[in-house]
Amino acid sequence: MSRGDVALETRILKGKPIAQGIKEDVARRASALEGDGVPVVLSIVLVGDDHGSKMYSRSIEKAAAKVGVRAVLTTLPAEIGAEEVARTIRGLSENPEVGGIIVQQPLPSGVPASVVEEIASGKDIDGATTLSMGLLMSGSEAFAPATALGVIEILAGYDVPVTGRHVVIVGRSTVVGKPLANLLLRKTERGNATVTVCHTGTTDLTAHTRDADILVAAMGAPEAITADMISEGAVVVDVGTNWIEDPSSERGGRTVGDVAFEEMLGRASAVTPVPGGVGSLTTAILLRNTVEAVERSRS
Repeated sequence: MSRGDVALETRILKGKPIAQGIKEDVARRASALEGDGVPVVLSIVLVGDDHGSKMYSRSIEKAAAKVGVRAVLTTLPAEIGAEEVARTIRGLSENPEVGGIIVQQPLPSGVPASVVEEIASGKDIDGATTLSMGLLMSGSEAFAPATALGVIEILAGYDVPVTGRHVVIVGRSTVVGKPLANLLLRKTERGNATVTVCHTGTTDLTAHTRDADILVAAMGAPEAITADMISEGAVVVDVGTNWIEDPSSERGGRTVGDVAFEEMLGRASAVTPVPGGVGSLTTAILLRNTVEAVERSRS
């Protein structure tokens, strides 16, 4: 694709350099707190034996150890029951040494998602509770989900202007779409955008996506956003993580986003890769939120 006679160069917005900067900030702040005798403790609650949750918990533990955050994993059997899970979370919420709490998803079938409501708002570092979502919507102090914050961070890290731009979000989940819309609507340097949220009930999706200065794909549909669905020069942020079959791969498949990445090259002004984009930031943001939760509790 070209703009006039000049080929459009597409910037690849990688998440790792931004994540590294966040981790360095976390290490500095955690060290200062430890120097004052204040431990920075992140509690991870894992119910059941979901393989993905186990792997993610281990990756958080490793990342935390490198920046001076103490990640403590609490593992509960799948058959333990909702009340015992809730009691465990309440205990962590009441423990003054615990700075932040995350409950790994998915939960076993016998444990309702409502158990996360037991997380104290000041320790809800992934914005999982109804209270945190309500505070976020009202513009009050609250932690937003790490993935939604990852979109904000990657745009800011690559100096992509947001204020006054039209941002179209495809997806209305409570993890990305809804909290991200609220963050972008805030009257701040990293917000103050005009936001459109599209979903499965949207008529003529392409009419909306082609009108976006910045398009955020977060609907969980592999490579659903194609070149004809964006305007030339748009910034495309891909939040999707999907596994598709690929006989040419040694593993029999590969991870792709919600965006047809190769089609964006030469048409979008910038695009995030999958893997290696927004997903690279989530752990770093959780660790930063933990440090911030401890700092807030002190004041």
